[in-house]
Amino acid sequence: MVFLRQFINYLQTTLVPNRSFLKTRLADVSLYFCGLAWISFWTTVIDSIFIVKTVPFIVWFMLHFIFVAIALLLFLLLMSYLNRWLIAWILPRPWAYRQVFPYTVAANLWSFPVGVLCYQLGFSALGVTLLLVGHFIYSLLPVFSARNRKKNTHPKS
Repeated sequence: MVFLRQFINYLQTTLVPNRSFLKTRLADVSLYFCGLAWISFWTTVIDSIFIVKTVPFIVWFMLHFIFVAIALLLFLLLMSYLNRWLIAWILPRPWAYRQVFPYTVAANLWSFPVGVLCYQLGFSALGVTLLLVGHFIYSLLPVFSARNRKKNTHPKS
């Protein structure tokens, strides 16, 4: 029950990219793996509505879920390296990669499924734009917020 409460808190924290969003970089391993499963599940559900299946649904669903999870891991790996570079450029003290990856997962919990839904509804350019721009908004807005707050709390004399 405690884990479910933590996961719901994790999902709620990732809804709005604000200063508290930065705490997701310190999430437990189990939470961001559940986040990966969350993204993969909703992407598979969205695809199951639009893609014509020629094999039994349960088999298709499980195979598609596995494929989406692997493709998502590769996408998040690339985006994590990009985030690591951007965070090192923006913040005075860079984060370790083990902190950037959960943060990158959290940045895609909502934007990835919404981008896939728009793509499947026929708005392919909007879907890809939401996927990429949503990732950067969720990744960089809290970092810039933290940087600006640090500058404001330490005024030069």
